[in-house]
Amino acid sequence: MFNLKLAAGVAVTLLMIGQAQAEEASQAYIQCMDKASSTVAMSSCIQTETQLQDQRLNRVYKQLTTKLDAGPQKSLRDVQRQWIAYRDANCKFHVQATGGTMAQLEGGMCVLDMTRERAAELERVLSPGQ
Repeated sequence: MFNLKLAAGVAVTLLMIGQAQAEEASQAYIQCMDKASSTVAMSSCIQTETQLQDQRLNRVYKQLTTKLDAGPQKSLRDVQRQWIAYRDANCKFHVQATGGTMAQLEGGMCVLDMTRERAAELERVLSPGQ
């Protein structure tokens, strides 16, 4: 009985995580992935969405820098550079660890997810409580 409740709880949690990620993804990305029938097509969807999320990240970063004084602005710039280095190294690791035909998809999804999450994080700093 306990295992059934645990399994149900895990399933609900995974469903909620998937819904939260889907809410942050563009509609074009969701449609693209729904239609993708190969890893090449999926990779193209991921690349397009990554560009969109990178533009979002750059936009919110610039907005945030204009609101900050010189000290916090420098801190943000330093942290952002460190974050980019971490993202790139982390996603390279994912590619190396996965291997095979799925490695490039895994690496692409890693960059996409981390970029989307960073943009959302900076949006929360820019507009707290929203």
